[in-house]
Amino acid sequence: MSLVSTVLVVEDDQRLSALLVELLESEGYDVSAVARGDTAVQRILATDPAVVILDVNLPGMDGFQVCRAVRPAYRGWILTRIGSL
Repeated sequence: MSLVSTVLVVEDDQRLSALLVELLESEGYDVSAVARGDTAVQRILATDPAVVILDVNLPGMDGFQVCRAVRPAYRGWILTRIGSL
């Protein structure tokens, strides 16, 4: 079992989000996903995931704004995704 057990995927591309969730769940992670930056801030602060996979180009708030909003209270890892894979 991995030490990192909870992952939040923040991605507005539904296909990519579904693929990431499926892959991570198949590896045993507890994964949830949101598609908006403003929703991500609320979810991060409420659930304190071990890792956030964060797209930079999001509706509501961009990924940089999300980082600035949560960093004072959230100390987990934030992995950013810029552009297409």
